[in-house]
Amino acid sequence: MNKKFLLGVVAFLLFVLAMEFNVPAKFIWKPTFGHYDDQPFGCAIFDTLMQKSIPAGYHVTNKTFAQLERDGYGKKPQAILVQTLAFNPTETDRRALSRLLKAGNKVLIVTSDFACDSSKIDFGVAVSGRDTFLPQWVKKSIESYLIPMDTLYWNAVKPYRPHTYQVYTSMSGYGIEVDKGVQCDTLLCAFQRSIDGDVDTTAVSYDLDDDEYADKIGGYWQARLIRIKWGKGELFLSCDPFFWTNYGVLDPEINGLLFRAMSQFRGLPVTRTEAYAPKNVINKESPLSYWLQNAPLRWCVYLTLLGLLLFCVFYARRRQRVIPVVKQPENKSLEFVQLIGTLYYQKHENLDLLQKKYGYFAELVRRQLLIDIDDEDMKRENIQQLAFRTGMAEADVRIILDRVSRYLQPSSSLTDKQLQASIDGLDRIISNL
Repeated sequence: MNKKFLLGVVAFLLFVLAMEFNVPAKFIWKPTFGHYDDQPFGCAIFDTLMQKSIPAGYHVTNKTFAQLERDGYGKKPQAILVQTLAFNPTETDRRALSRLLKAGNKVLIVTSDFACDSSKIDFGVAVSGRDTFLPQWVKKSIESYLIPMDTLYWNAVKPYRPHTYQVYTSMSGYGIEVDKGVQCDTLLCAFQRSIDGDVDTTAVSYDLDDDEYADKIGGYWQARLIRIKWGKGELFLSCDPFFWTNYGVLDPEINGLLFRAMSQFRGLPVTRTEAYAPKNVINKESPLSYWLQNAPLRWCVYLTLLGLLLFCVFYARRRQRVIPVVKQPENKSLEFVQLIGTLYYQKHENLDLLQKKYGYFAELVRRQLLIDIDDEDMKRENIQQLAFRTGMAEADVRIILDRVSRYLQPSSSLTDKQLQASIDGLDRIISNL
């Protein structure tokens, strides 16, 4: 009878929990950029994905530029990411930001409001974007079969080719204005039409100096993501803060754009600071308070406490059972390695062994250096980048990869000596990573 009662209680708890989780989620379209906020404009999913995608390291902090500088962030090159609606740094933060950039750090500031002022440190730019998003706009557009979209153009910035991205106009920024005396590189831009009528911009050239085409269409190029050289470092500015959120990293169109922008950090460890983000309550509350704020999690806590209470009432008596003797499992790893090695040695399947070694090498280079060595179109640039990151001569890297590619041909006959030379070359590159 007690077992049936316990099973009934457990079944009831599971049923209630399943019903709560099946209730449609209520989305809050308020930009917080919070590390624990899993709403569309939070950064819980964004941070999790970046932590798994950046080999050099990624973490979140609440420190300002001045505090980061005091912690020694200027000694070794770092990448710093700032997301906010209105970036209004103090004079102390401006000086610290300038010193961090001059020391060789890279800083990406994503904001919808940042203007030049009369301070001593003036970056010569003005950023303007959207600070609110109403899903009703998009809903009305869908109902009227007219969805306003912006076409963003990624210029020819290595290691990527030019590409276009279609995003909602209500989520993209307005643009970045740069003073005439400031030299910068435009990584992302949009073509703004200044005349009425439908204009086909799908064939717009990626060349920003194409004034003749701009005059023909009747518009101008508007920068959305720029790069400014400042000392030994680089300052990146973006006017699209809504992209750098959970929504952006989950959107198939915006996701590729974000990782193209993050690749400009060139393998540096990334620190995202929330010191300038809008103040939100979630980051300052305890874990239990966060659970109690969400209805499914709140009911999970209540039902768990109720289940524990019932368990204590019906099973308060102590029960003793026999402790079984569990033998420690034997380690068969060495025998497995010996078996696989013996099979390859007996059959002399050198080509298959080289293919597996090369696959492991290609995946290691792709994961650590973000280099696809199988891309024939970017082969020359990939070899140069691989030689630079390993400290080896470019000719040596080219000889090793060409030799492996030649031996991997199905028609080639691979001897033991050639196999050993190929694997030694790949191990040499791996040891220098």
